[in-house]
Amino acid sequence: MGSLSFDISKKDFNSFLLKGLMHLTPKRILVAKNKPNLLAIIFSLMILILGGIFCALNGLYPFFLLFGTIPEIQYAPLFNFFFFIINFFVFFCIIEAICRIFYKKKGSSKEFLNTFAIIFLPSVLYLLIHYFFLALMIIEFTFIRIFDNIIMIIFQVWSLWLLTYSITSYKRLKIENSLIISLLLHYGGFSIILILSI
Repeated sequence: MGSLSFDISKKDFNSFLLKGLMHLTPKRILVAKNKPNLLAIIFSLMILILGGIFCALNGLYPFFLLFGTIPEIQYAPLFNFFFFIINFFVFFCIIEAICRIFYKKKGSSKEFLNTFAIIFLPSVLYLLIHYFFLALMIIEFTFIRIFDNIIMIIFQVWSLWLLTYSITSYKRLKIENSLIISLLLHYGGFSIILILSI
């Protein structure tokens, strides 16, 4: 964890949840460097493309790290594909603006953008699993639907951690401040999804 600017107490680091999340964190990629990491950029582009494709296949549109449906356009694959890409840039710009305006952190923006798509990796994995359930036409079974929701929640927690870690690494914020940003945006996204689904 050498290059990170935050300290995690030994007591916190020994927690089961944090240990598990740290094992799922690509620490060598999510770190500010002077030279661009070409492999990280390629990996990020792959995540963006796959995320757009599986949003289209699932008939879902993203809102930050969440997913919902718009009945009138849920069968418009191109819309869902490009909405995933747009969501990526909007989400990044909002976080960048918060860091600049409220925390006066302007550094490492380019590096942050180059690897920002990695926080969507758990989302893409969830979309893949969800499409598998759809393709097998078993999503309507109650057990499968509950299991699908559990997977979605677990992967959202993973994404929120990756986002928190990235903000801390690139913007040199305390982990508590990074977590506040992540949770507030996630709660805001959930609230908007809920309102749109009413």
